Amino acid sequence: MDGSHASELEAEVVAADQLLAAWFGTDDADPEILDRVAATQSETFTMLSIDRVPVPVTKSQLLDALRQKRNSQPGLRIEITDFEVLFAEGDVRVIRCLERHHLNGERSDRWTTAVLTIQPNQRRADHSAPGLATPHPVPPPRALPVHSHEG
Repeated sequence: MDGSHASELEAEVVAADQLLAAWFGTDDADPEILDRVAATQSETFTMLSIDRVPVPVTKSQLLDALRQKRNSQPGLRIEITDFEVLFAEGDVRVIRCLERHHLNGERSDRWTTAVLTIQPNQRRADHSAPGLATPHPVPPPRALPVHSHEG
């Protein structure tokens, strides 16, 4: 995969996280923000919630929860670094990045892995799995080999 394609994916992940930061961190966040977040996710989107015990969450469950969280973290900033495309085949991309949340002078880091599907003029998230939040930087996880089986 060429670097420009990876940088386009990264820009889209950053843009989606900026929408979430605006929703969580702004008291006058426009309700349209949630519509824009929803548009980045496929209808079959799932994610793992890691608040206590990992639990699968559907797109509608996530959006319902987000509606309750408007301005719940005033001033939140989200920074994306260490973006990497782990797998690319056909219209599927698996990415990993370090998500750094800045809030009240503190920061929390988490590794996020997402499965994206590429559609003409659009990319949609199919699954997201945030790693455990840490109060300080963590080294990148070791890359796992991706094997392709031809039949």
